[in-house]
Amino acid sequence: MANALFNDNKMKLGVFGPNVSHGCAATTAEGHFELNWANSRDIVEQADRMGLEALVPVARWKGFGGVTDFNGATYESLSWAAAMGAISKSSTIFSTTHVPTMHPVAAAKQCVTADHASNGRFALNVVCGWSTPDLEMFGASVTEHDRRYEMAAEWLEIVRRLWTEGEFNFEGKFYKVPKGFGEPKPIQKPYPPIMNAGASPVGARFAAKYADIAFTVFFEGAFDANKAQVDNLRRVAREDFNRALQVWTGVWVVCRPTEKEAQDYANYYIYEKGDWEAVENLTRELGLKASEYLTPAQLQRVKYRFVAGWGGLPVIGTPEQVVDQLLELSRTGLDGVVLSWVNYHQEMREWARDVLPLMEQASLRKPFRPAA
Repeated sequence: MANALFNDNKMKLGVFGPNVSHGCAATTAEGHFELNWANSRDIVEQADRMGLEALVPVARWKGFGGVTDFNGATYESLSWAAAMGAISKSSTIFSTTHVPTMHPVAAAKQCVTADHASNGRFALNVVCGWSTPDLEMFGASVTEHDRRYEMAAEWLEIVRRLWTEGEFNFEGKFYKVPKGFGEPKPIQKPYPPIMNAGASPVGARFAAKYADIAFTVFFEGAFDANKAQVDNLRRVAREDFNRALQVWTGVWVVCRPTEKEAQDYANYYIYEKGDWEAVENLTRELGLKASEYLTPAQLQRVKYRFVAGWGGLPVIGTPEQVVDQLLELSRTGLDGVVLSWVNYHQEMREWARDVLPLMEQASLRKPFRPAA
């Protein structure tokens, strides 16, 4: 079957973080996501029934401490993708792989397994590696920023050659693969889609050159800047590399019958129950601090967004207001968003009941009809 990422819905939807404890919200609020296989599977099955295009896991090896040890319990994302691919029917199942933690020969084979398990509905999110506690367990270290992308380019070249070629030799700056060989090949031709979230100028250029989906961070209340970011990513992909490129971002959702209820709940789970210690650790690992790039007030807002939903854009309000905000995002040229909630199980069901029909009325999506 065709990969759902390339359907003709104007606003594609995914779910972010269904394989890690607390999902995307660093909070102790009642109903937060507790990691076990039944709960993770429920998220996948709900998304699949709704016809959402993507399920995107987080690659994590250690948590961020605090009272929640945010994301401290995780399912490894390649084996998770293979298992969830086998039980789902329509959604694309991603894996997220940190380049320094996985040799490309092993990664290529595991990706093919997931692609076959899902009958050609697999996609790979390539992350260059940034978390020192994670990488130290592998005997690796966080390398200089631009060098990470050089390494990722070699890694991805080897993976794609294993997916498409017969035996070959490769010798680069970071990897040596004598008589590289991989069978079977992926179901998807020429190979499964790639996502990358490079945000720096070097990272954005890497995404434009190698990825099918560029995952980017949007700014609040900055329509023109966000649209310019989308336009520039597409322009670089088209003009410099003769490629088409989708652009997605992440949003965290609080949808309630009234705007006041939505705002009150956001304040409750973020300020009253949020694990700000964990997010202090997370942002420090990311190298975020008040500097010439971020004022203290801006840094505090960044932390707020990490507590609320792994740094995503807030979408808060009634179902009608939520759809209005998604329409505004669509007008920037954005192709899709990955969603997160505090209580995935309950709030995904409310999304299906209250929001999806309004998205269809707004021509953001077509009614989903499962394949026979």
